[in-house]
Amino acid sequence: MTYARAHLVDAENGGVYLCTSRCVRRAWLCGEDPLTGRDLGHRKAWIEQRLLGLCRLFAIDLLGYAVMSNHYHCVLRVDPQRSREWTNAQVAERWSRLRASKDEADRLAKVESLLADRQALGRARARLGSLSCFMACVNEPIARRSNREDGCTGRFWQGRFDSRALLDAAATIGAMVYTDMNPVRAKQSTDATASAYTSIAQRMADSASTAKPKLAPLSVVGLNLRDYTALLKWTTDVYHGNNSAPDGPAATALARLSTAPDRWLARVTAHRHKYRAYGTLSALRVYVASLGQCWIRGMKQLA
Repeated sequence: MTYARAHLVDAENGGVYLCTSRCVRRAWLCGEDPLTGRDLGHRKAWIEQRLLGLCRLFAIDLLGYAVMSNHYHCVLRVDPQRSREWTNAQVAERWSRLRASKDEADRLAKVESLLADRQALGRARARLGSLSCFMACVNEPIARRSNREDGCTGRFWQGRFDSRALLDAAATIGAMVYTDMNPVRAKQSTDATASAYTSIAQRMADSASTAKPKLAPLSVVGLNLRDYTALLKWTTDVYHGNNSAPDGPAATALARLSTAPDRWLARVTAHRHKYRAYGTLSALRVYVASLGQCWIRGMKQLA
């Protein structure tokens, strides 16, 4: 059953969401087509750059992502309150860069026009804190650019996008690990930390650079890069059949999440199913109440 976005996303207060967009008919429109042999892998970089760039403009943090040949996942923390606190000038500047013109004078004129229109400014402020607007701003330019390259028209993405609410830190980290493991599950890599077009690869690059990190810090979910990487590697090892118990930083990460190893593995695996929300039973009850519903199809914490 398809649900209205209002039943999936708290537009007023935001939250953390695992979002997925798939190419139409799940065709390999962002990779090497096994039937034609045509390689469209350069589009993965388009999507990655778009995700990283938009998070600098929206009141949204990018916690994780993986760009595959026919779909991508991203874990997003939406904070509409942040956009409400921006000054009018900040909103106008960000919105103008979102709709950037190659002519700087034209862009500045749009800033002035927006500042003079209170209603338009209010709409821009709301959209800069909107998950739906963010995903549209990722997908629509990619679709147009790809269609131009292919010399065709029509849909590029299969519908809009799927979103699943992540109601606590454990659910969020589980979704991040699930996302970073995508190339491993697709048998494109045996080492999640060495997979291109993933958030873990970007985090490793950020850690080795003196430039400002491009992703939201792992501290927002209570971990550091060492512990997260160890947890990701251990989860990948188990996926490959190595059932050794976690130790060192991986064990530390699980202890911080108050989650036993078998329950953790069940949590990560659960993301293969399209539950509408993930979290503790108490968190799910609060989430349901906030949407004015009596029940929700969700994945409770396996404690």
